Amino acid sequence: MDNSCQHCGLCLSRCQYMDLTQEQAATEILALEKGQKSIVLEKCISCFACNAFCPNGADPYGLILEAWNRRYQKKGLPARARYLMPTKRPNFRENAPYLPVERQLHAQWAQVPKGATRVLYAGCNLLALPLLATGSLFENLPVFGRFDLCCGEMYFRMGLLEPARQRARYLTDFFKGTKIQEMVFACPACYNMFKSVLPKRFGAEFDFECLFLEDILLENIKAGQLEIRNKLSGRAVMHDSCHGRILGRDFLLRRRQFLQMLGLTTVETQKDILEGLCCGMAAGCNSFSGADIAAASLRQARTLAKSDADMAAIYCTGCLLTLSMFKMLMPFSSKPLVHHIELMRRALGEGCVTGIERRSAAVMAGVIKKAVPGYLNPARFFI
Repeated sequence: MDNSCQHCGLCLSRCQYMDLTQEQAATEILALEKGQKSIVLEKCISCFACNAFCPNGADPYGLILEAWNRRYQKKGLPARARYLMPTKRPNFRENAPYLPVERQLHAQWAQVPKGATRVLYAGCNLLALPLLATGSLFENLPVFGRFDLCCGEMYFRMGLLEPARQRARYLTDFFKGTKIQEMVFACPACYNMFKSVLPKRFGAEFDFECLFLEDILLENIKAGQLEIRNKLSGRAVMHDSCHGRILGRDFLLRRRQFLQMLGLTTVETQKDILEGLCCGMAAGCNSFSGADIAAASLRQARTLAKSDADMAAIYCTGCLLTLSMFKMLMPFSSKPLVHHIELMRRALGEGCVTGIERRSAAVMAGVIKKAVPGYLNPARFFI
């Protein structure tokens, strides 16, 4: 925590998961600063929103990550977490049963496109749903990405600071010799990691400018360079990525404007768009518990289901995968979950088959088969 902290408690009192008064929150912040025991370390689901709520930019989230890092250095990770680690083999994304056409896309994207100065980065989440990045939108935007080039977002959110720093060094070295000038991201997690977290927290250095795909599409629509042939209609309830909140209110407002340009009416679940709920995946960053992930995911699914919208619009592929997995537990009360790129492709008059139902079911089955037995295993491990 830097000197800008005023110990006002606003960061944790606005948290949707802590249920603390502002006075209690201020007390807990002081405990975290002193490295003392705090209820925050038990209740935090690593949604990152406390940093968005802090009026002074004091990084309360960093205090939580540092405490979790001390825990990791002392105890390591439980065996049940191994299958969820992005750089361990096998893991829940790489081990999914991909169709031949999906594996063909993985192979096609594995090499940096020769001579390309603007490239779409396919991170782990987009690689899990590669069919999303097909169609006319990507005809002049070469795609590049491999599972071994994971941005380390999960390590960061779990407080595994040295593994995250290793990722920063690895990616810095990898991209140093490329000719890429503009790296485009479809995933807000990858975008925030490359744009801010890896350089500012872990010393990564990238020569390219980071751009968010949806921002480019929005500007192209406004400029008349993208023709909306099939104007959409209906109401879409917004689900925001945790990283989206950290990227700021303007970033979130552009996500709404994008859907409105396609013809949709956007619906909110909270009075303040910064106070939305996590998809649930981050809930595993603390306890590495599938039950915690399920509880947080189902809470957001119920929140979305209560809205008077026709669909839930999601711009993070990881959020889409997580919510789709646990939607299977409440299929009759939840709304269709649709990615913004899928909506864009519909508006262009194209079909879009993402395979999300098949992929979410397969990932869920893989986690049950590979990770659940680890709950009985007392072994610990380090990255």
